[in-house]
Amino acid sequence: MLKELLSKIDAKLLRRFGYYFGGLALGVVALTYINKQKGTTFNYGPTARVLSQIRLKDTLKISDKAQKILTQYHLDSLDIQYVLHKGDWNRDKSHVHQKPCPDYWIDATIGKNINDEIVRNKFSFIIERCEYTATITDIKVN
Repeated sequence: MLKELLSKIDAKLLRRFGYYFGGLALGVVALTYINKQKGTTFNYGPTARVLSQIRLKDTLKISDKAQKILTQYHLDSLDIQYVLHKGDWNRDKSHVHQKPCPDYWIDATIGKNINDEIVRNKFSFIIERCEYTATITDIKVN
């Protein structure tokens, strides 16, 4: 039965499919290589876009109020980077239409090893995104 089906399919058509999929595979490999060299990211979801916009600002500032919370809970720059890469954007609490600098609530759970015990806390980072800077204005502990 399979032999009969293959005999009905034209050899030229099979060759065309081979060229098509071969070219498609080469194109995908070339596009992947070029995008890796350029550092291009594909942020399809709204949370990924918001976090990317915050990360791409020229400077990230930390207010005095937020700095006190960071010190109190032993959070460092790696934890902030974790929040800016893996956090969840809370749309309900954010003020995205606020002018000139909208603020965004980014929720994340961070675990720290304190005295050989892992302590997990839920944090809400309030980040104000201006034209050239992003500022962590406050951190709420949930």
